[in-house]
Amino acid sequence: MKIFNFFLVIAASSLLCQGCASPPASDSRQQSKGSLVDLGNGICRQDNGRMWQVESTETFSNGQEALHYVQQLTLGNHGNWRLPSKEEFHDLYSIFEMKLAGDCPIKLKGSYWMTNGEIDAGEWESYPICGGSELQYFKGKNGRVRAVWP
Repeated sequence: MKIFNFFLVIAASSLLCQGCASPPASDSRQQSKGSLVDLGNGICRQDNGRMWQVESTETFSNGQEALHYVQQLTLGNHGNWRLPSKEEFHDLYSIFEMKLAGDCPIKLKGSYWMTNGEIDAGEWESYPICGGSELQYFKGKNGRVRAVWP
């Protein structure tokens, strides 16, 4: 019976990782986002024109504090900074995961404030799957701000 269970586990693992040698279809979409360039003024610019604040803030305990911070932020002679959406932050994290960040010194560890209709704190984390990685979102109670423009 132990031998049968062993082969059952091997077969199931094989099915789960079938096709893992080739990148998932979503990677081709993410690769088109390109790399980041450090502008040297506290900002990294993405190939699509989006700019990211290099330094994150201290931790804010609620979304209103985070929102107030970005509304007051002027960086690189630009106002109108905002909180990123979950998708935008996912795309930024993906750029780093695929080692396409160029010379941008952004550090992404920890929880950040994001918005998708509501202001939520959370973080994207990478975990290994089938020889690659998958990003998973974990909601948090507080977080830092990494502002985005426009």
